[in-house]
This record gives sequence, structure tokens and C-alpha cells, in this order.
Amino acid sequence: MTIAQWQIEMAARSVPAVAGIVEHSTPVLSFGDPLLAEVATLGINPSRLEFYSDGILLADCERRLATTESLGATAGRPLTADQARQVVADCNSYFGRNPYRWFKPLDALLDQAVGASYYNGTACHLDLVQWATDPVWGELRDPAGAKRLLSEGSPWLKCTLSRSNVRLVLLNGTAVIRQVHRTGLADLHEVESKKFSVGSITCRLFVGEGQGINYVGWSTNLQASHGVSNDFKQRLAQEVRDLVAAPLAPLAPVEVAVTASGLETGGDGFLPRGIKVSGKRELAELLLHWYQSSHAETIGDAAYGGTAWVTVGLRGHDAVLNADTKRAAVASYLEHVRLLGPELPWRVIATGRGSTVKKVVFSDDPAGAAGWYLYLSKPLSQPGLL
Repeated sequence: MTIAQWQIEMAARSVPAVAGIVEHSTPVLSFGDPLLAEVATLGINPSRLEFYSDGILLADCERRLATTESLGATAGRPLTADQARQVVADCNSYFGRNPYRWFKPLDALLDQAVGASYYNGTACHLDLVQWATDPVWGELRDPAGAKRLLSEGSPWLKCTLSRSNVRLVLLNGTAVIRQVHRTGLADLHEVESKKFSVGSITCRLFVGEGQGINYVGWSTNLQASHGVSNDFKQRLAQEVRDLVAAPLAPLAPVEVAVTASGLETGGDGFLPRGIKVSGKRELAELLLHWYQSSHAETIGDAAYGGTAWVTVGLRGHDAVLNADTKRAAVASYLEHVRLLGPELPWRVIATGRGSTVKKVVFSDDPAGAAGWYLYLSKPLSQPGLL
């Protein structure tokens, strides 16, 4: 398990001076590992039941996450680096311990809609606020305190998303959609043609983009809304699947002969789509030029998700770098190039969702390769080096 320094700093931060934070709890950075997952569901904040059952603090095999007691931490004192590292480790391994049943409906939807799951590491869950509260978020009686928690948590969430492997975020319910809009995490709009009703429930769907990540949300909270039937869940999964799969508009590729010094990015800061480079050195030059001349969060228009944007020739193989490859991943790659040279060996591994061997990574460290979406056009028969 890889744990990045920024995650340790996130876990070690002081508890906000807000009433209602669950006693003996620790910040919940994630449920599952965001450095490996490509999809995340997003909520408001963790439940008290992640730490307690029938008023008793969970411990031993029943414990779900790190507590001040499990860490041997002193209440009111900052966590040590080792204690903070354990907080992150317990968040990453959450679904291998004693996960709360709240996640089951979402996991079923993840499987049907996007072929991902919390339990195989292709999905994780994140929250706008990383602290569990008692009472639950909707019953907090201190609006100013709730606002402070959102203000404190949003920058950390943005940091996680920008440095993670997540490329798609799913929003479960109107409350989450509203807060995502208010915090500026993503620019969302309703897809009027996708509004549907099943039984007594009418559901509206939203799409958007932020930090180079695509968002899809639905107005009905799967766990909290009455009348959520199996028929409704299946219909919602179909609608989400359609939204994730469908491009927003036709986009014709443009072949560009590349010499990095003469290449210009567009007004949006994206590389032109259709660039072809002959090898690793040309790719490094291209991405260095883009990184220094643009402030875009992704190399191409992330609205097109897994669309091939740059083609790289690799010893008789073609690989494509997708549009939503993140700026943080490019920075990590360029640092590898600086330390090891442009011809550093790349590994070809199986994709997270199956056995197809076509994902190309420049680093064995998931934190380093998070957000790097490079794939062979034709898979290999077994993992190897290029």
C-alpha cells in the first residue's frame, strides 16, 4: 500500500473547533484507496456509525476506521506522523475490514453503471467533509459550524481529487449536488432529457466537470429516500451508464506533426487532439512544453473522458494518452524523467477492471502514476516492459 506525504498531512491536521464532531474519531480521508480507484462516489460527511455501534466505540475486529484509542493517541493533541499514516492505511483498506452496509446500494449501482466496485479497488468513496458528526449532517443545529466544516474540508477534497487516480465522480442525492455547486467543486447542469419517474419517485440527473474530472449526479438519495425500488435502481443505473458512455459532441481528431518548441496550446490550455510522437523522448518534450505553457488541469478536454488524445510509438506498439490525464500525473512523470532520463522503462499491466494487459505506467508507485491514463492500442498477452 502506497501512502503519499500529502495524505499523511491531511490525516494529521487538527480537529476543527466545531461542536458535534464524533468523539474519538479521526478524519476519514477516503473509503478505499483513491490512488488506485478510477471512480469515486461522493457524500457530505461520514456517519457516526463508522465509529460507534449502540453507543460503544468499535474496536478490534469490529473496528472500521482508526480511532484515537486504536492509535493510542491523546485527545486534543496532534497525531504523530506514524499515527497519521495508520489513519490513511485504515481508510485505504476500509472495504477489506468491516464496511458499513450503507455502501451496498451504491456498490450495486457502480457495478451496473460503470463496471466498478469498492471491493476490488476500482471505486472509492469520498466526502466533502472528512469528519463524522453527531447528529447527522442534516440535523446539525449550528449552520455556522457546518459552513466551517465545509470550508475546512473542501480544499482537502480538491487536493485528493487532483492527485488521485479518480476520473469520474458520482453524486448521490440533491444535498450532495447542491454542496458541490456551492463549493465550486464542479460546474453542474441538469440533463432535462434524462429526467424519469418510477413509482412515486421522480429523479433528475446532472452532469458537469471540475478539475479535469467528470461528474454525474442524481437527485434521489439511494439510502435515504422512500420508495427506492429495484426497478428504480435498475433504471438509474441505465441512465448513468448512458451519460458516462455518451460523448457530449462530435470531436474529430486532428493529426499534428509535433516539435514541442513550435506547438501552441489552444485558449483552453489543452493540447491539440491527434498529436503523434515517435517515442518517449518526444513525449517528454511535448508534455514539458504543455506543463510550462498551460494551467489546464488535464492535457485534453476531460468532457471526453477516455478519449485518445496523444499517440505514442513504443517499440512497434502504439499507446494512447487519454484526454483526462491529469496535470499532477504529468508533473510526476516529468519528475521521473528529470531523475531517470526520458528513456526510463515503462511497465504494461492489467487494467483495474479485468485481465486485459494494456495499461502503461511509468512508476511502480500508485501515488506517482495516479491520474496517468496511457493504454496500448493492442493489449499484450502478459505483463511486460516497454
